[in-house]
Amino acid sequence: KSRGFYDFAGSSVVHVTGGFSAVFGAIMAGPRAGRFISEESWQFAPHNVPYIVVGTLILWFGWYGFNCGSSGGMETPLHAQEAVAAAL
Repeated sequence: KSRGFYDFAGSSVVHVTGGFSAVFGAIMAGPRAGRFISEESWQFAPHNVPYIVVGTLILWFGWYGFNCGSSGGMETPLHAQEAVAAAL
């Protein structure tokens, strides 16, 4: 009997495991020392914009490659069009 849910490539297990691990890791690590002491500590400016951009591109490239690769590959031009549509 179908219930309308299809876990493609085990994505539910992967994301639930990663989410719970991140939450418990953040709880165990706690806030940074001195983060919530004064009003100025709430202001946050990115410290290295080029690293932020490079990290974003690396994550995007990995996501793009994983999603296209886990669906069986890029065998036809239609697959390439679908991949581009997903990226946009």
